[in-house]
Amino acid sequence: MKNITTWTTLAASLLLLTAGFLLPTKASNTSLKLAQQVNCKSPQTTLDQNVCSSQEFQAADKKLNQVYQQLQPKLNSKQKQRLTVAQRSWLKFRDESCDYEAGYFEGGSVAPSIYGYCRARVTKERIKDFERYLEQVSL
Repeated sequence: MKNITTWTTLAASLLLLTAGFLLPTKASNTSLKLAQQVNCKSPQTTLDQNVCSSQEFQAADKKLNQVYQQLQPKLNSKQKQRLTVAQRSWLKFRDESCDYEAGYFEGGSVAPSIYGYCRARVTKERIKDFERYLEQVSL
């Protein structure tokens, strides 16, 4: 019985020790923050490109949602419904089109940044569409 208790205590201690190594530390949080503060005008590494493409896409997606929200109240119910259907189709198109584009680099470290930059570029084009729609409904 004493051996079982000793082994259980040893196993629990090892588990706690291992968990301590797996928990994020202040140092790892600092390095993560530094990795996210890259110069996106001139990304130097694949990690930089991945961070920058993600940031660029997030900014474009935020702008797209803002313009979409501006457009919605200016439409009648039929046009709102059409826009919703079109937007769902467009989202699928954007993601599949960019998946195709990144597919040339499948398995490579650059594939995520290709996908991110593609989504940002295509989203910016969609913003122009929405801005044009806003002009049309304001006439």
